[in-house]
Amino acid sequence: MRTPEIAVLGLQQMFEDGKEVVVLDIRPQEQRAEWHIAGSVHQNVYAGLVSGDKTVFDDTTFDKDTPIVTVCAGGKTSLIAANLLNEKGYNALSLQGGMKAWNYAWNTAEIKDDNVTIVQVRRVAKGCLSYIVGSEKEAIVVDASLDPDVYMELAKSYGWTIKFVMDTHIHADYISRSMELAEATGATQLFTENAGVDYDFVPLSDRQVVPFGAAELTAIFTPGHTAESISYLVADTYLLTGDTLFTDGVGRPDLKADHEQGLKKAEQLFNSLGRILTLSKHDLFILPAHTSNTITFDGTIIGDSLSNLSKNIALLQLDKEAFIEQTMKRIPPTPPNYLQIATLNKSGNYEGINPADLEAGANRCAVS
Repeated sequence: MRTPEIAVLGLQQMFEDGKEVVVLDIRPQEQRAEWHIAGSVHQNVYAGLVSGDKTVFDDTTFDKDTPIVTVCAGGKTSLIAANLLNEKGYNALSLQGGMKAWNYAWNTAEIKDDNVTIVQVRRVAKGCLSYIVGSEKEAIVVDASLDPDVYMELAKSYGWTIKFVMDTHIHADYISRSMELAEATGATQLFTENAGVDYDFVPLSDRQVVPFGAAELTAIFTPGHTAESISYLVADTYLLTGDTLFTDGVGRPDLKADHEQGLKKAEQLFNSLGRILTLSKHDLFILPAHTSNTITFDGTIIGDSLSNLSKNIALLQLDKEAFIEQTMKRIPPTPPNYLQIATLNKSGNYEGINPADLEAGANRCAVS
């Protein structure tokens, strides 16, 4: 008898193709609350499945013509669930590797104008956002978080050669793949001149302009979330803000800092946000490095105009003292493994480490 499983790429393709499917999350509620697959439904049957209870789906009434994909943390208990559902006449498959594997599922959205095309590459469960920005036949990649092949294949599909790769900061919630991508493509790796990392890169100074194709990128130093945080202004229209400014909040200033250091970083963040708010004579479109929500396969870009964000994010309307106080009060829970991840990203080497073992779980970078 065949093993009723589906790989991440298989479920990803079903979503891309718009096929009807029920994604059934059978994890405990506290795990689902942490992160989940967008559009999935939940049945809290995990304990029953583990104990061998074969009646947990007796009241289930899904359409038997619609395939069901069962999901757990690692793909083992969901296999038990799929087998039980199949015995009841459903067409059920277990997601191989569970949420740990779905961490690397991705999709894209696009912005295009006369100067540049921006492809937003989104890790749909974790909410990580990276970018390929192309002009004529050249492209840059910012905040690569997936296997280099993903970016190389996307660039190829647009007829682009990847010229530069860069990060917006030393990430603490996922292993950066920028160095690998630079090595695989021969692209030049750029970073802020005060990055403090242990690997070689071409340093950028504040306001330095980097040409690619018929467009250009301008480096804007925006410390606060981290000391080396940098934003990238593309074609004087789009600002890739990393973890400095999100569509629903601002970056947290407390990681790798005690309380006093956190206060100083919060002040830096306030000043950087003020700089962003006055950066251009016309309205900028903000493209962050994360979203706090699971991402659907709708092709809608995650970003917003700076004018909208300045009205909708309450923290951006405060004076310095109030901003620092409220930001430090609203710090979300500390992300797991962040010190180890940040240390690995600073070294530029994660040999012998499986990123999936460190990266599972939602991101917690925003203060709203």
